[in-house]
Amino acid sequence: MIFRLFIISLFVSSSFAQDKPVRILPLGDSITQGGKNERQEYTYRYPLFTLLKDAKVNFDFIGSLKTGLHADAKWPDYKGEKFDLDHEGHYGWKTGQVYEKLPGWIKKYPAAPDIALIHLGTNDQGSKDYIKDIVVPLKGIIKLLREKNPKVLVLVGHLNFNGGNALKIRPLVEKMVAEISTDQSPVKTVHFYKGWKENPKQEGTDTFDWAHPNPQGQKKMADKWFEVMKSYLVK
Repeated sequence: MIFRLFIISLFVSSSFAQDKPVRILPLGDSITQGGKNERQEYTYRYPLFTLLKDAKVNFDFIGSLKTGLHADAKWPDYKGEKFDLDHEGHYGWKTGQVYEKLPGWIKKYPAAPDIALIHLGTNDQGSKDYIKDIVVPLKGIIKLLREKNPKVLVLVGHLNFNGGNALKIRPLVEKMVAEISTDQSPVKTVHFYKGWKENPKQEGTDTFDWAHPNPQGQKKMADKWFEVMKSYLVK
């Protein structure tokens, strides 16, 4: 494992332009925000931070928020360095709500995102129209991000479920991504459900409560984000 990280570190640090940080926008709902103070709900953002640090990527998480659901929730340091708290995760929000508010939030960012990590739709699973309530606002979000940065890389995370309405949502998202991805601004899906155990009563579960990832699930999500991101971090 140490050798693998060392190789990644050499590859990224020797090839990626280090003159300015890569702006990474974690955008989503509670699975992005986290921060319930009674449990280690650090979200994927923390293990992704550690992966990027170990790979020596010059990066900056961005977003209008710095706190979790509970304002006193804490994130641990990593190798003596403070965790980058900036994010755009909103506990309990639906995709359309995020789309409506993003134009105001993005004005607060230090720069337009280079990479957007979108994980939305968990709170829309009860919708009667997934096109209207998930696909259309997702396309609007990506359009707005491209207006701010025509070369933005957008990663759209599939829901962390292996059954239920997520199975109906998944092909709609895949179809949308195939239609709008371009060479200049790639849009890729990230398949979190693969190898995922959402049942909290199952041995080796990845969640606290079916939906919110525990530390093991958080690390699995970070690994999958990073696996897709890393080839684009090389210029």
